Amino acid sequence: MKSLLTRPYVCEAARARRLKARWYAALAVVFATTAVADMSSNVALNLDQLIAAAERDNKDLRAARFAIDAARARLVQAGALPNPRINLGAGSDFAFRNEGAYSASVGVSQDFPIAGRLARQKDVARVDVDLAQAEILDAQRKLAGEIAANVYRILIVDRQMQARDSLSAVDERLEKVTRSRFKAAEVSELDVNTIALDLQRLAQERLLFQTQRRTLLQSLNQKIGRPVNAPLDVVERLPAIDTLPPLDVELSAALAQRPDQRQASLQIDRAQAELGLANAKRWEDWSVGLGVQQDRQSIIGAPGQPADRALALNVTIPLSLKSRTQGLISEAAVGVRKSRAQSDALTQQIGSEVGAAHAEATSLQILYKNYESTLLPVTARNVELAQKGYERGLVPLLEVIQARRQEADLRTNALNTLDLYLQAYARLRTAVGDFPHPIDESP
Repeated sequence: MKSLLTRPYVCEAARARRLKARWYAALAVVFATTAVADMSSNVALNLDQLIAAAERDNKDLRAARFAIDAARARLVQAGALPNPRINLGAGSDFAFRNEGAYSASVGVSQDFPIAGRLARQKDVARVDVDLAQAEILDAQRKLAGEIAANVYRILIVDRQMQARDSLSAVDERLEKVTRSRFKAAEVSELDVNTIALDLQRLAQERLLFQTQRRTLLQSLNQKIGRPVNAPLDVVERLPAIDTLPPLDVELSAALAQRPDQRQASLQIDRAQAELGLANAKRWEDWSVGLGVQQDRQSIIGAPGQPADRALALNVTIPLSLKSRTQGLISEAAVGVRKSRAQSDALTQQIGSEVGAAHAEATSLQILYKNYESTLLPVTARNVELAQKGYERGLVPLLEVIQARRQEADLRTNALNTLDLYLQAYARLRTAVGDFPHPIDESP
């Protein structure tokens, strides 16, 4: 009887649990579908769009930009006067003769800088704002160079995979010819195995390049503030392999537009502003007070005296008999000389960076053009002749494999040289400070 009575409640509880489980399962399916849809949305960006996205969404840049807000807050604080003070005073003779004599005063006093201390503090704070902005711009310059280097490497990896695909297509055709000739007893099993092993080698190399490409895309996603494994396509063309501008032109452009060069100039301005502030601190603030006094005197033998009221004006002038800011002034003067020396060192460093990248890019450009104009056409012709000779039974397979491997090695060396050139080109443009110019375009 008890089981019959409790059975409806058990059924209802079980039904509720099943409905709850189905609801949770439905929610999980919705969330999983949304996540898959977000991850499957592929984004195709070129180099300028990648840089614009990095400037907008890079987490490190976002955190660094708070330094600008902090510098602006210090600028607001630098121009603020000290708070005024209320001065209260009272006296009475109730503890002694208690004849009714007393005095009371109330006033307000304010400190005023007389040597322009607040103005000098604002000068320092203004330079700090410009320094924070220049630091962000220099971080953007370096980040743009890293993105460009990754993009160019991805383009080279794509060409390496295309080269392996092209060689694999030739090997597959050669494998068909070899198997047909093996069936006709014209070649040995060694030739068939040689072709098969070469195909496996090309497939392994392609998988290696795919892994490199995936790693580079993950690095790009991290730099532009996206999830690491989010789908991303790079749609960019290789820069033209043209003659680079003269070194003196590149160096002049670098000194004129690099943010860190402006940062060094701002450091000199800040040191000079600090020197002006140290000089302004030689004179302490004057204090001006305004108040009201009321007192009453008691004279022995005379009737009670009325209370007197008066306005009081007080001016407190510190005497700078011995300056206590000589150390600050000397330190600020040393800071000016130090900032100028650092600016000269940075100018020399910029010249070294631009010169080294320019020389490396120029030499690699010459080497790559030699591959394109001379070596690759000759090896391609050799492979074509060897394959035709093998198909006609005039050339052994070993010579065909040797010619093809020679072409593959030269093509790989050419792409490696192009890769080195593009990395040097990216460093040169980053060192000059004009590579690349980001655009305001949403991806």
